[in-house]
Amino acid sequence: MKAIHSNSVRFLKLHLHNYGIFRGSHDFVFDPQRTIIIGEGGTGKTTIINALKYLGPAPGVKPHFGDKSGDMSAEVITSRNRDLIKRFRHIVFLDHESTQVLARKQEDMFADVLDDQQKEMIKVEVRNIFNTLVTEKIWKAEDYKDLNPEIMSAGERVCLGYAYAFAFRKVLNLDLPIVFDSPYGALDLRLSKGMRAFLKKQACQQILLGTEKELREESEPDYKLIHTR
Repeated sequence: MKAIHSNSVRFLKLHLHNYGIFRGSHDFVFDPQRTIIIGEGGTGKTTIINALKYLGPAPGVKPHFGDKSGDMSAEVITSRNRDLIKRFRHIVFLDHESTQVLARKQEDMFADVLDDQQKEMIKVEVRNIFNTLVTEKIWKAEDYKDLNPEIMSAGERVCLGYAYAFAFRKVLNLDLPIVFDSPYGALDLRLSKGMRAFLKKQACQQILLGTEKELREESEPDYKLIHTR
């Protein structure tokens, strides 16, 4: 496995200026533990996520159409080893699509950083975490026995993807933030309950973005995004 010089990173602040949908200057300060950002479709959630993902301007983003200067900026301030964000994007930024990929193609994604012993350790952790996430549906234990994503529902595959993301972190001792785009969107009520209970026990920095309806059971939001012109 390639050396990791520091195993920890945190998002501290995101500053956007005339960036995409965000007109003028906007600052998002991230709590070391948990930050909740709510907004309906088209209010900038994906814009925020992509700026964090690329640690600055994301490909294809243009200045806000209402600004005549054409100037824009996206600045991401982190602590510690920010190179970890680029290296492990696939387990830092999780949405419905990326978790499906993790569930189905985890061997390909982790091939360059894991040895055989670590892979076996991850498989054990994945099963433990997945069983925790689906504890409210334990009556389906027989279906989950082989952790075969092809016989799981979409929500169950999302949970399997989450399990791989957290197992990978644990085995490699990586203290990474995790950015969720609609974390419960694909989950039924039972799976949502299991996921919420699991996240409350995790020490990693968590940034949750979603609609007000989806995140209504979380604490008060830190930021509310609105439609702008």
